[in-house]
Amino acid sequence: MTVYLTLWRNRTGQSFLLDWAASSGIYAAIMIGFGVVGDHPVAIAVLHALLGASSLLVLTGVDRFDGLPKRRPWAIPLILLPGLGYLGPALLLDRTAAQMGGILGLAVVMLAIGSVLVSGRRGDVMGGRRIAGLALLGYIPAYLLTLVILTNHSEIPYAVALVPLLADQILLPILNLGLISMPGERAQAVLRRLALHDTLTGALNRAGLTADSPAIVALDTAVIAIDVDHFKSINDRYGHAAGDAVLVALATCTMRRLSGRDLFVRLGGDEFIVVLADTARETALAFADDLRRAFRALPDLPTWTASMGVSMVAAGETSLIRAIARADEALYEAKASGRDRAAA
Repeated sequence: MTVYLTLWRNRTGQSFLLDWAASSGIYAAIMIGFGVVGDHPVAIAVLHALLGASSLLVLTGVDRFDGLPKRRPWAIPLILLPGLGYLGPALLLDRTAAQMGGILGLAVVMLAIGSVLVSGRRGDVMGGRRIAGLALLGYIPAYLLTLVILTNHSEIPYAVALVPLLADQILLPILNLGLISMPGERAQAVLRRLALHDTLTGALNRAGLTADSPAIVALDTAVIAIDVDHFKSINDRYGHAAGDAVLVALATCTMRRLSGRDLFVRLGGDEFIVVLADTARETALAFADDLRRAFRALPDLPTWTASMGVSMVAAGETSLIRAIARADEALYEAKASGRDRAAA
């Protein structure tokens, strides 16, 4: 808890740290509470419900971290489940049954929250979040082992407390390590994006092309070189802000038409390339012509057009260097033929 609060004091805008601090604080208070309340069934049931709440705070913190607070209608019934699972058998049966009911309730809580944290495609879920989810799921085998011990003993042995204690010693550090690593992961992702993307248009830059292009090079890969016609005159006549608006509009219009492994790259100035995976030459030419017409229809901009050159990756080529060069040659042919056209 102290670590999270210290981090929050230095980064007061990161309210998710307060959720994680509250989770740690409540958990510590619960451990003390179990040693204080004795055998009072209602008090123990409340502590079980608070265990569920402390786990739920891990999830609410992750939701805040993601910037999309979510309403989870199943949250309140979920955190009440361990408490009700303990209290019902405690009032109707015996202590062993109550202990088993509470443990089953906690297992359901860990399963639900841990599954949410690890869900999603690997590339879409931060490693720290996945680690935290796996740590919560790791409690389930410990709870099942405890149930086995309870089932085979009439009196609750020390092992019933020992197994969850050992699970805490192993899994709590892993849980907190995963949570604490998430802000660092995000910072690294931001830095990577800045390093590989053009800040004005959002397109890949040359470094991004170098990083991503090896996965797309194949015989059915098409390269389209794009250049704004008379771009300097746009800047001279309307100002650089208008020129930037044209580049942003070009990039936005183009990226909306891409899918899958396709790449869009700003090489510099008003020079761009599109890399289309699994595309025939005729399809690439049709794409270029459609894109060129779409540029002319973009509203609220100075009148502008673009010329394009299309080429294909040739047999034996392991990079896009030669294909880009051929696309540039076709682009120059398009400009020499009157601009506002695509050539191959």
